[in-house]
Amino acid sequence: MPGVDFLANARVRAFITREVLAERMRQHDKLGQQRFRDHGTYDRAEFEFLAMLAHAERQISADPETKTWQSLLLEQVYGAMAADELPAMRQGLVQAAAVLMAWIEDIDTRPAPGGGVDGS
Repeated sequence: MPGVDFLANARVRAFITREVLAERMRQHDKLGQQRFRDHGTYDRAEFEFLAMLAHAERQISADPETKTWQSLLLEQVYGAMAADELPAMRQGLVQAAAVLMAWIEDIDTRPAPGGGVDGS
């Protein structure tokens, strides 16, 4: 039951959120309000290339044998960067942020090293 796991990790998620917000505050204190362009260019080829990268990562993630946190994250990031309208880009960035949070949550809730979870 997915809801049970989600609720069981609520404390972990709250800690991660506080940690991310604290880092964001440190960045703001150091750099001030940051404002940059959303794309390096607005050339159609840029969007097509990023969409191709997102598709490649989606193919990797579709196979349980090759799926990794990296492939899931890159799929979301490339997809967001391939969006040529801000609402779609923003939605993709929210999805990427959720994948990052899930990845950190996975790291934080793994058994101790040697506990049988690959990568721990």
